[in-house]
Amino acid sequence: MSSPTELEPPPEPEDAFDVLPFTGSCRRVFERGEHALIGISAGNSYFSQERIAQLLRWAQRHFAEVDVLYADLHLDTMYMASGGSREHASSRANRALKDVRRRIRRAVEAAAPDAGNVRVRALSQCTGLPGYRDVAYRLDREHATDPRVRRACEEHVRHVIGAQPDPDGARLRAGLAYLRAELPLLLSTPRVLGLPSSVCCYHALMPILSRLRGATSCFHPGQGHVILRPVDRHLASPETVGSP
Repeated sequence: MSSPTELEPPPEPEDAFDVLPFTGSCRRVFERGEHALIGISAGNSYFSQERIAQLLRWAQRHFAEVDVLYADLHLDTMYMASGGSREHASSRANRALKDVRRRIRRAVEAAAPDAGNVRVRALSQCTGLPGYRDVAYRLDREHATDPRVRRACEEHVRHVIGAQPDPDGARLRAGLAYLRAELPLLLSTPRVLGLPSSVCCYHALMPILSRLRGATSCFHPGQGHVILRPVDRHLASPETVGSP
């Protein structure tokens, strides 16, 4: 029993998020409820401990299995492209990753302490999987041979970095490396993780998804995407689409 001085969290609303499927196919995959991939961006203040806990509670109500994935690759490269020294960029990336791991750990402890169907993965833990390597190989080949794929990736990164100065193209190259690492899971989580279907859950639609649809063979038929918009408007609003 809680002591009189302890504050208990307010009850979680049954539907903490509005769910917006990207396509009709995405809606059907969502309704299957087999697996959710919750992407967490290091350094993005939207993903507070409270927000991640909300996402976990919601996902457990709708899916049989849940993976929380946080990106831990190419952060230092992006920070260097922003003008920092190698040492400063490395230190900043390490701090961001330490912070996001702590927030995820505490959110899991609060929302799913005994749930055997919730896993936490770093992106770097997926890159050696046969399914990831297969999708990454096909994406690299299409990027090299199909100008539509190459243009879609570059336009996505330019959308993310916005009007920030990039005289030598360092920001673009860093953003492309970051995107390239994420794409196999964005397009083909079922192939990467060996699942019948999966829904990628994020707070905004990434431009790359609409730009690559019809341009790449790597979209898995069991891959869905939904946008989750918080019903609780007292929490921070989503940051820029695709923000790393």
